[in-house]
Amino acid sequence: METGELTQGTMATQDADMPSLAAPVKRRIRIVRRKINGQTDWRFWSQVFWTGICLWIGWEFWRFVNFYETGAVGTPPGRPAGAEAFLPISGLLGIKDWIVNGVLNHIHPAATIVLGLALVSSVVLKKSFCGWVCPIGFISEAVGTAGQKIHRWKGRLPKALDWPLRSVKYLLLAFFVWAIILQMSPSALAAFIQSPYNKVADIKMMKFFTEMDSESLWILGSLVVLGFAVSGFWCRFLCPHAALPGLVSFLSQFKITRTVRACIDCNKCNVACPAHIPVMQLARVRSDECNSCMACVDVCPSSEALNLSLPKNRARVSRLGALVAVTGIFVAGIGIAQLTGHWQTSITSEEYSQRIPHINDAIYFHNRGAVEE
Repeated sequence: METGELTQGTMATQDADMPSLAAPVKRRIRIVRRKINGQTDWRFWSQVFWTGICLWIGWEFWRFVNFYETGAVGTPPGRPAGAEAFLPISGLLGIKDWIVNGVLNHIHPAATIVLGLALVSSVVLKKSFCGWVCPIGFISEAVGTAGQKIHRWKGRLPKALDWPLRSVKYLLLAFFVWAIILQMSPSALAAFIQSPYNKVADIKMMKFFTEMDSESLWILGSLVVLGFAVSGFWCRFLCPHAALPGLVSFLSQFKITRTVRACIDCNKCNVACPAHIPVMQLARVRSDECNSCMACVDVCPSSEALNLSLPKNRARVSRLGALVAVTGIFVAGIGIAQLTGHWQTSITSEEYSQRIPHINDAIYFHNRGAVEE
């Protein structure tokens, strides 16, 4: 008995003194992977990718402008033509010029290309530019999501307010269509495109953000606060760039399609839809607010009830398929524009060196292109 106890005690002591033979625990370095129902959220990563591209473009464009503003010597940084993506009005001007004259205007060609690709993607997969590519849409979603976590409110206005406010972006679009497409004569269009103001419109846009006055700060601050309170406030109510793809998206044959016999009427799709579309009450989602985010498909407990597809559930599109389609449209379109010489502006470095240092002169103020050089 005592021997047994001694033996056990000795063994315990020996075990304590012996080095551990267990394999060392390795810390795994995990890459953050945002997933929905166990599948990669390809839309989120698409938005991150394009937002990153836009941030890089913004930095490179600032370096380009700063080079001429500071009077630096040497080889100037390259001007990223992608900065023109934030000039939708120039894009609309370019589309009319393309239609009237049969050629792509060479002052801001990338603005026209990007707007055209946004419309093409809307014909293919509803308003997918807004939901998969646009960095402003991504930021608007993030602000709205943060707001909902703070105030625990759905961020949805009553229909009596929602419908009139949604018309604002279409009224803004109607004004631009009236002023540019209907009112501008070919000669006036050419004069504006070649005007000093239009030639530096991209720089003026950058200055709005880099040299904000108190009024600009109040405007942006108000939009952020409203975005916290009402999810997607800017995109849903004010953005004319979202209005045109929304109208064009009615032509898309790929829509969220509900199979009635497979639907269990759980209402989860209605709750999940960021655009507040009553998906459960529809056979096909034709709304101009649908951006093919597929949030309704993700939460649906019935695998056959909701799909992004052609009529009668033909040619169903997965999130990965939507990513490939939307990204392919933009990468292919921009690549073709670059290869054919329709991406970069024709404004030379010498002309920029003369214009940028005098960007605040009256000649560069917006006056419908009527200011004489």
